[in-house]
Amino acid sequence: MGTRNKNSEDQKIKTKNSDNRSKRFVFLPFCCMAQAFQANGIVKYEWKASITPIMKLLIENNINIIQMPCPESIFGGYNTGLSRTPKGYSYYNCKEFNDICEKLASQILDIIKGILNNGYEIIAIMGIEMSSSCALNYQYTNKGMQNIKGIFMEKLINENRLKDLI
Repeated sequence: MGTRNKNSEDQKIKTKNSDNRSKRFVFLPFCCMAQAFQANGIVKYEWKASITPIMKLLIENNINIIQMPCPESIFGGYNTGLSRTPKGYSYYNCKEFNDICEKLASQILDIIKGILNNGYEIIAIMGIEMSSSCALNYQYTNKGMQNIKGIFMEKLINENRLKDLI
């Protein structure tokens, strides 16, 4: 009889302390959560800090948020990263910036591997169109609108690297 009560108490403790974590993740560009890191003059909408509709949607749906690093701020250094002027794709498409993006993409891919290996789900990797770093589809270049990924996203979403994970 003593064992039965003990097992019942253990079950109550397990139920009371059960793991209630969400198993869904979204990866966001740094500036979605910290608009101050966008280049000067880029933030034009009413969301001065975080892009509120995105954040609200993710929070209300219990989705874990992973903030990806800002390669452009790292490239210029954080002291100048917060006061940088907008630069185009061709400015950032250099060896030093590509090396930074490659290193950051490898770090994010390690996080993705860990999430997936533990039975969690990546539901999105979000980007910011027209961003030299984080565009998923489109860049405005000196040749007009072009279907080009941002440099960081190109490194991160490289087909061969993601195939191994998914």
